[in-house]
Amino acid sequence: MSSSSERSGTVAPAFGAAHLHAELEELGYAVTMVEAAQQSFVVITAYVVPAGQFADRVIDLGLPAPPDFPNTVGAAIHVRATPQLHARGHVKDVRNVIDSPLGPEWCYWSHRIPWAGERAGAAARLLAHVASIFERA
Repeated sequence: MSSSSERSGTVAPAFGAAHLHAELEELGYAVTMVEAAQQSFVVITAYVVPAGQFADRVIDLGLPAPPDFPNTVGAAIHVRATPQLHARGHVKDVRNVIDSPLGPEWCYWSHRIPWAGERAGAAARLLAHVASIFERA
């Protein structure tokens, strides 16, 4: 089965931030690759929160991009919003929101994303997990 980027005539890089960037761009998102604290991220600008109490809020969403993506994904999302969606802090068994390496206007939302390392449609599946994070936020 071919990926959507292969069907459109372009071939996504095999791994890492460039792969995530290419898949998200293919899905129609405005994306930028960013390096911070020796980590790679792909930032979606003007991401519309799809579900939960923050539905329809427009934010910037930072996704960690491990060097072996799509085999693995990062264990968090990074959120830039005005005002911020959640204050920094820890609520046991609910959320852990801390400073992000992306800068002071960003928050790191700690969250383990279940991942089986499947390759086809990885960015779309990752965004489905992100939607579930917002749904429970």
